Amino acid sequence: MLNEKNIRRSENDVAVILFELGITNSPKEIIDSRKDIRDELGLDSQEIITLVETISSLAISDKPLKEDNVNTVSDLINYLAANRNTWLHKDVPFILQGSTIINQNIDTVFSYISNYKNWPNILNHVSRIEPESDDGCMQSFIMHIEEFGTGQEYFVKSWRYINEEFYIIDFSQPIPPQGFKCHKGGWRFQALDDGRTRLISYHGFSLLDDTNVEDAIILIRKHIKAALTTWSRYGNGEKNV
Repeated sequence: MLNEKNIRRSENDVAVILFELGITNSPKEIIDSRKDIRDELGLDSQEIITLVETISSLAISDKPLKEDNVNTVSDLINYLAANRNTWLHKDVPFILQGSTIINQNIDTVFSYISNYKNWPNILNHVSRIEPESDDGCMQSFIMHIEEFGTGQEYFVKSWRYINEEFYIIDFSQPIPPQGFKCHKGGWRFQALDDGRTRLISYHGFSLLDDTNVEDAIILIRKHIKAALTTWSRYGNGEKNV
């Protein structure tokens, strides 16, 4: 039997995803979980594939959800309640996650993310890093960013927890981007049988009351995609990433 807290958490996740995909008008909109996603929500086959893929992105450690197994909103909620990744935050309303496969072993990929001082040489949107403290387990630094597309410059302060034994990197930002009340997340690393590595990026956040929710989701989704694409290309030996 599914845990009631997990169901409530998954209901929120599904509501945010339905909003992100333009299916609803608000992440707080409540949809009857019994509604059929084809007949009552009017989703076509491609929209269902996108929806199922986005839902599955929050359960990367498990088998992805298949569109043939989804008929109602409840099917989406129950899948997440049973399979949502355990490292994802439960105390913020917005959770986004993505992953990519890199043709390098797990220790090499872990070094990409742990060695933050080298980021300005690799990540186009990171212009400068100001290290503050680093004892090999806890890191603190200020990251100067040039925003994608707009060229807007700002900085964020990050605190990070590094666990080399279990391949865990988590961060929180005591100084988050403008409009964010809270922003935290991290990276996970999964060694694959063929010697490659699945790199996972996740973000959790809450917003100030006057912040545009859609813009915030687009911003974080853009950063997840850009970072994963860059690290994939870098790990696969492409130049000028």
